[in-house]
Order: sequence, then C-alpha cells, then structure tokens
Amino acid sequence: MGGGSFCVSSGRQENRMLNKYGGKKVKRKESVAIVVGLTLAAEMGWSNIWVEGYSEAAVASLRNNNPHWKMSMLLPNWSELPEELLLIIAEKLSFYQDFLRFGAVCHPWKSVTLNHKRHIQFLKSFPWLLLTAGEEEDQRYFFIPSENRVCRLNLPEARGCHCWGSPNGWLVTLGFDQQFHLLNPLTRKRLPLPPLSTFKDRNFTASKPGTNRMFCVRKASVFTDDENPQFLVVYLIIGEFQKCAFARPGDTTWTVVGKSDLLIDVINFNGKLYTVENGGEIRVCDDPNGPHPTLIHFAALPNVVMGTERFYLVELGGELHLVVRTSDRTQTKIPPNEFHHYEKTSYFEVFKLDLFTLKWDELETLGDYALFVGSNTTFALKASHYPDQCKAGCIYFTDDYDEAYGKLVGDDMGIYNLEADTFELLYKGDDILSRFSPPVWITPKPF
Repeated sequence: MGGGSFCVSSGRQENRMLNKYGGKKVKRKESVAIVVGLTLAAEMGWSNIWVEGYSEAAVASLRNNNPHWKMSMLLPNWSELPEELLLIIAEKLSFYQDFLRFGAVCHPWKSVTLNHKRHIQFLKSFPWLLLTAGEEEDQRYFFIPSENRVCRLNLPEARGCHCWGSPNGWLVTLGFDQQFHLLNPLTRKRLPLPPLSTFKDRNFTASKPGTNRMFCVRKASVFTDDENPQFLVVYLIIGEFQKCAFARPGDTTWTVVGKSDLLIDVINFNGKLYTVENGGEIRVCDDPNGPHPTLIHFAALPNVVMGTERFYLVELGGELHLVVRTSDRTQTKIPPNEFHHYEKTSYFEVFKLDLFTLKWDELETLGDYALFVGSNTTFALKASHYPDQCKAGCIYFTDDYDEAYGKLVGDDMGIYNLEADTFELLYKGDDILSRFSPPVWITPKPF
C-alpha cells in the first residue's frame, strides 16, 4: 500500500516534532491532525507527507529522520479514508478535545465517533473555566487552562442564566423565568428540573436584575455514579435558611432534606449524603432516597476559627475531606466600593476525616492530587493523569462569595499551592466579573 500521498494540516503554527518518528508517539500538545496524519501514514505505509504550518527546519528534521517520507502538496479526500483506519486513530486519542476535533473533520469521521461511544468512558478532559457573559448574550466563553486559550460556544440556552459547574459535563442553569435545567454546553442537550417557584423561601426577584442570584441559591452540585449510568441527581443549597433540596431530571418538585438549615456544601459519598454546616458540624443522611430524608449530626469540624471561612466537602483518594477557605478583607487589591465585594482568599487548609474515630488530620500536601473549588461541585483530579496540564498539590479556586447583594463577583480566583502556601494567577480578563454568574469549573463531555 506504499506510494500514497497525504497532507497534514496542523491547525497551529508550532515547531514541536515527534518523540518517535513514524507516527506512533507524539507530544501531547500536537494537534489531533498531526496524530491523525502520521498515524495514517504509519498504518498505510504512505511515503509522501506534507505537514502544513511547520517551519522548514521542522520539515527538514522530519525528512532527515525519515528519508522514505517525501514531502508533497498532494491532498487525498479525507472523507474516503477506510473506517477501520479511522477506528484505529480514534482509539489512540486520550482527550475529549482531540476526540471532538477528530469528529469535526467531516461527516464520515463524525459517524465514527458517534458509533464508538464506548471509547468515551476512557477519555479524559481537563476542566474548563466558564467565563461570565452579559444577560443578553447567546454566546459563552470558556478558558481552557491546559491550552491557555479561550474558546467560544453558541449557547443561547444559557442566556441570562446563573450557572453552576460540575465534573461530569453538566451545568446547572437558573434563568430569570425561575426555570432550572441541566445543560451540556458541548451538545446543548438540556434536561428539565423542577422550577424555583416550588420553593416558598427563595429570595428571588426577577424584576431586579442587579440582585445577586447567588443569595437565592447558594450552591448547586451534580452527582453521578460510574456504576449506574441512570443515576443523576442535583443538590441545591437554597433560601435564606440555606436548606438542602434535591431532584432528578423529570421530577416536578424538589425534595427538601429534613434538618438541613445553614448548610454550606454537600457531597454524595459512598451512597450517603454528607453536609457541612456553618455552625460547626458535619451532618449525614444515611438514606437520601428514602421517603423522609433527614440529616443527623455526624462529626464536629476541626478546630478552625469560625466566621471567616467557607467550607467544601470533597472525595480524595476514596476518603472524605474538608477544604477550609479563609478570606481577609485587608488582602484585597480592589478598593471597597459599591461595585465590588472585597473578600480575598488568604489561604486554604485541607483535613481528612477518619470515618471510624471521627478525628481530623490536617494535610500538609495534596500529593499527586489537585482540587477544584468554587461555585461548582467540588472535585479532585490526579495530576499525573493530565501531564503538562495539571499542577499537582494545588487548589484551583474561583470566586463564590454569595453575600455580595448585587455587587460584582469573580475577581477572587487563582491557583493555590498547599505545601508552599503560594498563589498563582489563573486567568485575568474583563470577563470574570458578574452580578449573577461568576466563573465556574466544568469538565466537558461530548455525549
């Protein structure tokens, strides 16, 4: 099958070359087209390859290391490539973004991705940061830290909505019409949730756009189960008394959990519902699916100063952890005024709970893990699963100050190294401040 010709369009002006010539291994940051082209060449034995967008030095390096590959300007019909070869290529891709780009080449390639969904469960994606937008905008912008760029998606379903993120591909959206939805920003698929109007205690005034809707719904968290694809539940912390309520797509009402006042965060852990309360305790509901779910006391909080912290519950290495975020008004560089809130994160602490002794151990380091906290479902990632993308031992945080009462929120975000006690800039731009929906983390999934 030798003697064929092939053109590779890189899609970016980069001069990075292959780890091993022959198309079997490439650096992570190569575009998917380079992976596709060189893999096809290796599988098919094609001798003529032209790599668009590469410098003469890069092309010469490739040619010198592979004298049997001659560069040419010849371009075959990409849509006519054999399906079995496309399947081979698809299975070599490890990240969602590459899988999406692969499917965007043409309709036959898209068909391969649609017919190969079983491969999706093995794909990874580093979280994206959903940026703010005006109340009348149909487009939303996402900052992709792993690629240090911003992408734009047409997303009229999120127009004017307060959004909360999650690690499983879903946004929870709340519009001025008081309607909740689950929204996949990549596919634009929406699943209905019960409306906000089912709550009597909701503190929501649609006629006042300046009112910060974060005070109405303090947090929305989405939980799934890898072993049960049908399991999908949304938990809210809502109202003046910060109660916990949950629903599944298609439900007509929210189920309010008993004895759930003054909550700050929730987590579905080992089939149980755990919550953290700002009065100083962890509560648990052993059977959240029962007819009358109720929280009971489980453990006291570690000895931290109350009143200046926000708390997050997260599963880390199969164990339950508490993240403590301490803020200081004197640290902020934004002058206090009527437009901005002036809380600024000063440091984080992380504690592991022993479920048998109910004792807390403070962590000095996160090891290979990174945490993502803010106005999203709190979650952890192993940095080694995302080489050159994720910073181990760090906390990626966004601004979730929920008592700004119409002031701009979004500036208090960054990357915090727990062991070194240092901060690093995450993203800076005009699209981080909002009165109703500050930036949130979401891990995109294409299906």
